[in-house]
Amino acid sequence: MIRKYFILLIPAFLIAFTFIKCRKESLVSPIPTISFLGYEKISYKGYNQDSLLFLRIHFEDGDGDIGLSITDTAAPFRIGDRYYYNVFASYQAGKNGNYEYLINGADTVSYNDRINNLQPETRNKGITGTITLKLEPIIGALLPDSIKLNIYIVDRALNTSNTITTGAIPVSF
Repeated sequence: MIRKYFILLIPAFLIAFTFIKCRKESLVSPIPTISFLGYEKISYKGYNQDSLLFLRIHFEDGDGDIGLSITDTAAPFRIGDRYYYNVFASYQAGKNGNYEYLINGADTVSYNDRINNLQPETRNKGITGTITLKLEPIIGALLPDSIKLNIYIVDRALNTSNTITTGAIPVSF
């Protein structure tokens, strides 16, 4: 009698084990990672002056909590707080291959922005994709021939990604 029930339980265990094994979990870290893909410059028509710079950045995040919605205005995401922005980039100006951070008063010149909420509605929250940042050229007293940017992002759990540095980007002013 016990043998009969045991034989009936074997298929049930195999089916349950199959469902457990088929459930995909994200193998990507919940701490975001980014990499620099490239850039595109837009120049004024008729002039040899750069007016816009588009940076393409690849990202991965295992729990998908990249981005903020317009309703994310409570601490630590309210205006004036450290994490109101979730993209951070600082400029380095280059002249003849020598780079230094652009300074405005006592602060390093930076570009900060908010990425919109990218978290998927699906059960598996891991995401990967491309973010395009739109920057206007910043001219310092140095009048650089190229710039570099150091960029990182922060997710809603306040995990900070790795920091990437673009290669030299030639600029015309």
